[in-house]
Amino acid sequence: MSPDRIEFILLCVYLALGPQAWALYGFLMYAGRRKMLLLKRPPGPLTYEGQPVAPPSVSLLIPAKDEGERIRACVQSALDQDYPNLTVIAINDRSTDNTGDVMDQMAAADPRLKVLHNQTPPAPGWTGKNNVLHQGVLQTRADKADWLLFVDSDVVLEKDVLSASMAVVLRKKFDLLSLLPRLESYSLWESVLVPLAASAASSMYLVPLTNNHLMPNTAFANGQFLLVSSKAYRAFGGHETVRDRYCEDVEIARLLKTTGWKPRVAWGNEFCRVRMYNSLANIFKGWGRIFYAGRAGSPWRVLAAVAFVILCCFTAYAALGWGLYRLAEPKTLPIGFGLYTNAAAAWTCASVMHLFFMTYFLGVLYKWSGNPRRNALLFPLGGALLLAIFLKALKMCVTKKVEWRGTSYSHAMAATLGTPAHPKVG
Repeated sequence: MSPDRIEFILLCVYLALGPQAWALYGFLMYAGRRKMLLLKRPPGPLTYEGQPVAPPSVSLLIPAKDEGERIRACVQSALDQDYPNLTVIAINDRSTDNTGDVMDQMAAADPRLKVLHNQTPPAPGWTGKNNVLHQGVLQTRADKADWLLFVDSDVVLEKDVLSASMAVVLRKKFDLLSLLPRLESYSLWESVLVPLAASAASSMYLVPLTNNHLMPNTAFANGQFLLVSSKAYRAFGGHETVRDRYCEDVEIARLLKTTGWKPRVAWGNEFCRVRMYNSLANIFKGWGRIFYAGRAGSPWRVLAAVAFVILCCFTAYAALGWGLYRLAEPKTLPIGFGLYTNAAAAWTCASVMHLFFMTYFLGVLYKWSGNPRRNALLFPLGGALLLAIFLKALKMCVTKKVEWRGTSYSHAMAATLGTPAHPKVG
């Protein structure tokens, strides 16, 4: 095969992996978002099967470890909810800062707040978050409420988020609703890298397909805001069942969906916000853990993500460089049937189209997350850092070692957790 023919084949492969892949990605991105626009404002009255109902009772649990700077805003936003039938439970998990003191001060000022203090490290095979939530549910008998709402300590809620969420789950008969908050950023690293990593996770774990009942084995949830009926929570065995998971939220959604319950994911950027990580080191630790743990330590989706970033993203710059080279070294390429194309024009046009699609759709993703669209122009930096995070996740897949919030873990997550004790009937 002649070199000219080989170059034409490479051009065709590039067109498929570059501009065409991003055009398809953009289409799927918009289609997926439409399936997750579930919350409305104002939420309207609560109804079930078309009939008005009294607000079901809700226990809202907030686990916190060394969150003295942010816990007050989170707890206060929970207490400020306009939902009438709510109990707020804040759990201090072995904090070494003033987290517990802040909780106690707020509880003294507002009797609606219950505070628990845990000083016991998790038992072998448990993660700290699962342990403290399990203890919180047991000690407060939170599962006696109709619904449980788990909120991470770095999340700030709008006052109507619970009302809007309950309106949806009752009307649609959902058993779990998880929201994707707006991503707040206070540094360049956060603004560029966190939304990019979040978009990668959404793609890797096919988040929108959670809302498709025809895909029973595909489900996702976000523990930053996870509303679940107590009946469903008891059915899968609660946090004890997912005790060894670093991404217990994802596993909960999978366990429920595979047994006939209805978990759903919704965009919540107008209803809650979160600052996930406050330093580049924590971004690497946090997202490395998420990518590692999302599929129980399996490396295959991470490897697929690495391949996508290299082949479908960074090839744009290589193709543009090759097109400019061909301007200095002109050549025509055979396309068949006696026809030829100018190599410089073909490579340059393809790469420009690739860069346009990629930059445009990345800009949209940044905007959806609550960050500037112009961050898409920094993809060479963000993409390189994202690859480094993937490599950190792959290292975790090999070593099984995770360090998070001052606790080191070395247990291997079980490949499967089995079937929940009570599959949904009917």
